[in-house]
Amino acid sequence: MDDYSKQKLSGYYYSKGMEYIIFHWKKYKLMRDTFISPNIKSLKKITIFLDFVVCAIIYGAGINDYFQYNFFRIKMAERRKFIVGRKWIRIIKVCNHQIKQKLFDDKGEFNKEYRKYLGRDWLDLSKCTYEEFYDFTRKYSKIMYKNKGGSGGNGIGIYQPTINNNFKEDYNIYRNKQVLFEEILIQHPDMAKFNPSSVNTIRLVTIYDGKHVHLMNAVFRMGNGEGCTDNFHHFGLAALIDIKTGIVYTSAVDKKNQKFEVHPKSGEQIVGFAIPCWNSIVNTVKVLQWLHHGYVMSGGMLH
Repeated sequence: MDDYSKQKLSGYYYSKGMEYIIFHWKKYKLMRDTFISPNIKSLKKITIFLDFVVCAIIYGAGINDYFQYNFFRIKMAERRKFIVGRKWIRIIKVCNHQIKQKLFDDKGEFNKEYRKYLGRDWLDLSKCTYEEFYDFTRKYSKIMYKNKGGSGGNGIGIYQPTINNNFKEDYNIYRNKQVLFEEILIQHPDMAKFNPSSVNTIRLVTIYDGKHVHLMNAVFRMGNGEGCTDNFHHFGLAALIDIKTGIVYTSAVDKKNQKFEVHPKSGEQIVGFAIPCWNSIVNTVKVLQWLHHGYVMSGGMLH
């Protein structure tokens, strides 16, 4: 299995029945071999698996939670302090009440609802005509495509129209894939220098108490030279931002919990980096969330 397949397997995948069981068993073994060792003895493997099952039942921890938080090294009492899957769902329900799930699961519905805030052109291939598809491809030399129901960076890539393309065939292929076409974003040069092949974004965690929007946390996300996304599940890196100053104050980590003070591909200094236009970003997110009676999670993107 190559690195890309492993990274994809460690992400999130919607499945049912036997497919669900097989996928999660493969994921469990991959995470165990990655975070502990592929050479541990059979008795140790059984002990770890039973501990995981107990942890899943008592705390509601998922496979990623168990291994990325190093629960296999942490005492049971300490595990209560972590936000794992079940606790995260409870927080979402308390803070968001009846969230419009489809609006956030379907990128086409989301883009339609918030089109005036996106700042980029887009087209839903599942609903457009061939003429609309062709006109869109004439406007841009590169186009980002995204699976409408995808997550974790899965189903994202670049489409490059040329005079040699069979546009009728391309239209049918991408229409069957249920994707969106989106205009490529031009990001701030200070953000782009970390990884030019991806849009490097900021994720802001906010809570709306009915009157005010509170900024709880902020994360700087960077691609790592692999593909065109900055997602954790596609080799991306993430570091914490001081919400008062907009300065990155921790090393970045990747999916394997490797830490980086400088970007491993570009060599740019991560710790101490000041996010450009920080006050403007915070104010924009707060205003938008207040206007729309915001949700507990809010993603802010600088470009």
